[in-house]
Amino acid sequence: MKRLTFVATFTLLCQYSISAAGAFDAAIAADDHSRALEIFAGAEPNEEDGEKLVEWFAAAKEKQRKKLTRVIVEKQRHDAIAGKHVHNELLRMIKENRVEDDTDYAELCLKAAGPNKNPDLIYTIAPFLVHPQAVLRAEANRAVAIRRDERIYPLIGQLLAAENAIDKIYAMETLLALKDERAVPLLLLQLSNPNKNVRYFALKTLEAIGSDKAQFGVINLAQNEADEEVRLKAVEILRQFKTGPVFSAVQRLISDNKLAVRAKALESALAQNDKRYAHAISEHLARETDMAQKHALLRALLSLGSGGGMNGVLALLKKETDTELLLWSVHACIRFGEQRCAEPLSHLVATNADETIVLEGVVALGAFKQKKHLPQLLGLVADPARAQLIRSAALISVSQFDSEAAIQPLFVTYDSEKDQSIRVQIKGYLVDLMKRKLPKL
Repeated sequence: MKRLTFVATFTLLCQYSISAAGAFDAAIAADDHSRALEIFAGAEPNEEDGEKLVEWFAAAKEKQRKKLTRVIVEKQRHDAIAGKHVHNELLRMIKENRVEDDTDYAELCLKAAGPNKNPDLIYTIAPFLVHPQAVLRAEANRAVAIRRDERIYPLIGQLLAAENAIDKIYAMETLLALKDERAVPLLLLQLSNPNKNVRYFALKTLEAIGSDKAQFGVINLAQNEADEEVRLKAVEILRQFKTGPVFSAVQRLISDNKLAVRAKALESALAQNDKRYAHAISEHLARETDMAQKHALLRALLSLGSGGGMNGVLALLKKETDTELLLWSVHACIRFGEQRCAEPLSHLVATNADETIVLEGVVALGAFKQKKHLPQLLGLVADPARAQLIRSAALISVSQFDSEAAIQPLFVTYDSEKDQSIRVQIKGYLVDLMKRKLPKL
């Protein structure tokens, strides 16, 4: 039964092919292009009929040739017949200087050329790689990227070796489309080109390729490039490379003498999400003079989840006057559990007039629970000149110590306290503390 089915199917296919071949001949004889296109859209002619079809359309009017090209694109025909027709059309446009007159059609032909396996197409695609029309270059580059034809590399090499900066950039557009790691050595040579646009585009192409082989060339530009735009691009690209040399370079750039470079280096460090950068960030935070960058550095430490030695945060606590920075510094102290923060925090609480900062400092002192700061907190609880919120926070911080040493001072405060709310809080805490610390009473 299966054999009969196979024979029947094969017979039908043969009959269909014979029928299609006859139909092609009839359409050509009648000079009926519409009928030929209809047949071509539904069936693939054999090699002989395909040759006839291509030659016939090659002699046809432009309108008919365009229709065939559209059918090829719409039906995604990548066979030899389609390839030969597209090759002929591109070649005709180049020879007759018709490209500028009909860029839409040239773009359509290039779109059809990309996935086609006709080896000759690479020669008709190549001229469009350096065409002044960006849309045609883009389509030609897409075609080259699809085809992956090794024969394109000598042309790219010639363009890169040329003196003309535009040709170099056009060549790099093609390399950008190909994203081939083998192009890295060619691109590294362009990083020393005197034209800044060439250097910048070489960086962009290396960025797209993403090979570690480019790291030293990029590091060199990030550290030594004279043009700021090119240099910042190099610093930005460094985030792609998670290697030792790049890590060291980014650390140094975080402290660069140019603010824009420092800012971009910090972004690259954060993009890698590597806690090892925290030390360099913290050390520079202690020296940074730009207010916005101080904020960025402190946010970076919090984002990385590391104080990086805390020198930066400690420096802010000791000398900073910006309220927001101080508040975030206190938050960082608590988050990273840095006991060295306690002393500058104690000084802030004693000297700063901003109630918000004092409040956060009081909370932090409670978190650190250093015995030497207990008297200061008890003094805040007892100080009627302080805001009720600060006094309440100080009492909560005192409770963090869970110390018998707080009982006597709190009794004294309770006896003289006039604020009923504070009295209630002190009494509640004293009762709880005495039950735990003095159970026999």
